[in-house]
Amino acid sequence: MATPATPETGPRLLIRPAREDDAGALREIFNEAIQDDLATFDTEPRNIEQQRQLILASTEDSRHPLLVAELRGWALGWITIQYYDLRPELQDVGEVSLYVRRSFRSYGVGRQLMRAGQNEAAILGYRKLIGRVLADHHGSLRLCLVSGWREVGRHEKHARHPNGLRDVVVLEYLVPQQKS
Repeated sequence: MATPATPETGPRLLIRPAREDDAGALREIFNEAIQDDLATFDTEPRNIEQQRQLILASTEDSRHPLLVAELRGWALGWITIQYYDLRPELQDVGEVSLYVRRSFRSYGVGRQLMRAGQNEAAILGYRKLIGRVLADHHGSLRLCLVSGWREVGRHEKHARHPNGLRDVVVLEYLVPQQKS
């Protein structure tokens, strides 16, 4: 029986900022999550222009990065840190979204992306990251928990999906402060 891949034993991925030419691959990965009913609040596939706009926004605002996991020139997943709340008192809190290509889920890609996102958050001076995950999306919940996140609550019947309202688990990650 093969041992499951982990960030330590799986392939060494290049984690890098997204580029405009990533738009097609990142849109494809996002749309797989929509097809698989894994996205928390989005229910419609994304078009290429919408994906380009997200990449452009991340290149214009280094505080809200979009990082890509690449192996041999092929994008396997991505993570972004976005605004959690626009109030100035909460500018050091970010909201994370992470997507992995369907054929590479459970191979450590998500863990490597999560680690990279957490490291980037520390460098950027975030104090906390927030995530919202569908309560029945066990793979994402497991990824968060093994990456140092903790569950802080649950919104019942919160996410509107074509097949009804779904519960959402709220998670947080306290970002270790950089030593100066």
